[in-house]
Order: sequence, then structure tokens, then C-alpha cells
Amino acid sequence: MIPFLQFALPIAAELPFVEGSRLSVLMCPEHNEIPSFESFGALPPAYWERGEGHWYASLEKPGATQRVTGPAILQPAELVLADQPDDKDYRIAVGGAPDWVQDAETLFCACGSPMEFVCQVSDGFEFPKLPSAPEQLDSCSARSYVLLLGNEVYVFACTQQCDPRAVWITVQN
Repeated sequence: MIPFLQFALPIAAELPFVEGSRLSVLMCPEHNEIPSFESFGALPPAYWERGEGHWYASLEKPGATQRVTGPAILQPAELVLADQPDDKDYRIAVGGAPDWVQDAETLFCACGSPMEFVCQVSDGFEFPKLPSAPEQLDSCSARSYVLLLGNEVYVFACTQQCDPRAVWITVQN
């Protein structure tokens, strides 16, 4: 698996998680597919284990000893916060409210806590790859990779952070 998103939650985003928590979203470079979860209001116990195994997400509290890594395929980029992005339709948004493409979703963790919005990757967002990296299957570009078929990706996490894997990803198109 390779890291697509990996950053400490910015304080300026005013997210309801432990300060200094670190989000990681990884996906297998050879299986560019969307998550195919059932529809839930309250998520079942250990819901993070019910996926197909081609992606991984976690929200680690500060001081966690596990560091999620993968092969060097994507070019590292700095997360830059801006009040107004250059292109509101082509961005990674952190904090605030999700900009739903379809119907809004409200979820609760298996522990009973609300799942809160962490970030959103816009439809078609391209992650530039290293020149030596192979082309991604089902990508729109030979020079970049897309996350989960390039759909609009929404990341939510348990407000109690009951488990580092208590993260939910949904996609819309």
C-alpha cells in the first residue's frame, strides 16, 4: 500500500480530535477501486476490518509508535491551508463541512460516538507520481495516481478515537 494522505491534523482546522493526531490514507497501487461498503447509520463493531483490503485508513493519536509507510511512488507534497483555494472543485479540503456531491451521510461509530468529517479529496484529484513509478491502472493520467478511482472521497473519524482504525471512507460521484 502507498500513502496518498498522511498529515497531522492542523490546529487551524478546529477538528474535534486529540490535538496532534495524524491521518493516514493508503491504497494498493495495483487495485484502484472504490470501497464497497453496505449502508450503515451506526457502524458495526470493527467495521474497519470489513473492507476489501485494498485500502487502509487510520487516525493515530500523538505519540503512537506505529508509523504507516509504503513504497516511494507518489511525490511528497506539503499540506497548505488556504481560506480560499485556487480551484474550489480541485482540492483537498480539511475540516469544516463536507461538500456533498450526492446525499449527505450521517454516521455513528460502533462505540456510539459520532463520526466527524476530517477531509475531502475532490473528484479527479491527481497525486503526481515519481518519474520512476509505474503507471496506475484505471488512472486518468500517466503522470499521476488517483485515490479510489478518482471519485469524490470523504474521510470521517470517530470523535472519541476509540481505535486508530475507527475511520470511515465514503465516495460519491
